[in-house]
Amino acid sequence: MKASFAALFASTLLVAGCSSDGSSPRANGGNSAGGDSATAGESAGGNSSSAGASGGQTLGGSSSGGMSNPSAGSGGSSTVSGGSAGTSTGGTLGMAGNGVMGTANAPSITITEFPIPAPADNKASNPGAIAAGPDGNLWFNHQSTAPNAIQNVSPTGTFSSYFKTSTTNTGPIAVCAGPDGNVYYTKQGGIGRAMPNGTVNEYGVPSGDSGGIVNGPDGKLWFTEPIKNKIGNMTTAQQFKEFTLPTASSGPQAITVGPDMNLWFTEAASAGNKIGKITTAGVVSEYPIPTPAATPQSITTGPDGNLWFTEFDGHKIGKITPAGVITEYLMPSVANPGSIAAGKDGNLWFTENGTNNAIARITPAGSIAEYAIPSAAADPNGLTAGPDGNIWFTELSTNKIARVSNLAGGGMLKSSPSTGGDDAPLTDGKTCVNDTDCVDSGKACGGDVCSYKVTPHVCVLATTADPGWCASDDKCWCKSEGATCDLTKHACSSTTHGE
Repeated sequence: MKASFAALFASTLLVAGCSSDGSSPRANGGNSAGGDSATAGESAGGNSSSAGASGGQTLGGSSSGGMSNPSAGSGGSSTVSGGSAGTSTGGTLGMAGNGVMGTANAPSITITEFPIPAPADNKASNPGAIAAGPDGNLWFNHQSTAPNAIQNVSPTGTFSSYFKTSTTNTGPIAVCAGPDGNVYYTKQGGIGRAMPNGTVNEYGVPSGDSGGIVNGPDGKLWFTEPIKNKIGNMTTAQQFKEFTLPTASSGPQAITVGPDMNLWFTEAASAGNKIGKITTAGVVSEYPIPTPAATPQSITTGPDGNLWFTEFDGHKIGKITPAGVITEYLMPSVANPGSIAAGKDGNLWFTENGTNNAIARITPAGSIAEYAIPSAAADPNGLTAGPDGNIWFTELSTNKIARVSNLAGGGMLKSSPSTGGDDAPLTDGKTCVNDTDCVDSGKACGGDVCSYKVTPHVCVLATTADPGWCASDDKCWCKSEGATCDLTKHACSSTTHGE
């Protein structure tokens, strides 16, 4: 499925704990009234939830990639000040790797879905962006123009009232926690602020455009301007500054804070197809994506000190180092990856909307597994890591908020069979010393073990009855469930969940 840039905002983009729903910011004008306020709307509380469904066999998806080959080029950056236009070009280009295709057995997870209580007019809310708020709740946008609101849900599934936004006929786009204990969101032409007491204020952006948003390392709110081709920032006192990007019509979309304390963003339009970086002083660098017309969408900082992004039309997950070297990992299916976020399990989680209708996981080593969402045609949209350590996402077409728990295994929903069969080798003969060297299992109880029976030792499935090999309790996948290492046999007392 191909998506034009005009249609791209129909899919979600995530921005480092903040996300954008997919409402298309087509109109120019800043019709958000500066400082106009509104209070909370109709009540829609409740504690509604439904159990996540069980899946099929524990079988992971394929992964590809390998190390990238940096080509010539350097980050040609130029300093800008006072919000003037940036003129930098270039950046180090990372060529796509030709990694060996392999299968990945992922831990079983649990998906729990919480139906959003219907508003007074019973219209569908079409939940889009979602982010962890400063109050310990999950805040999300109602993409539809009715109820034209934002709302929050607690980690236990209790929904707040609807917080009506000031400007009508345009649903919120992106949302994030602010530096002042409030929640900020973007709307067509403006930035909104929602206080925990339900008071909402909206402020017009000078150029009348806003997209993704994130709480920056300098205490400002940084946002993209997809139509005006700029990156902007706003203080909590509503002072704005804007920076024009060097590549014309690049379509900046998602934005996040990188491990280097710079702002990183995707350039989703065909004229862009790059990953961009801007310092807090306004220095811009751009890095072309090796795959043409990849439509980079969401971006987040990973647990490995790199940035990870989705390629909606490239059907890949990309990784870029702070130095600008890009590696790409091919999806095992024809899925269009959307929002992405880092989980507490040390992996990256992302949405697959459309026919795949799944949530997927990629390890820092590049192994991908996919999980079917219990509700059919859910259209997963925004995704974020929650304050409870779980992954949360919105279901645009079923009007639900869903929670992914048991990230480390022991859940009720198994990964989908994409390639290979039951007991397929996980790591293509990867050599190992201990069970925990076998990273393709997702670092979860009951995945790969380091074979005791094969010399040289290689990773195999725990279900092969191979006892594995360990040198200490810390080398047992199931240590969290009480497994210990027998130092005589050099085998863990248990290698699968529930033993």
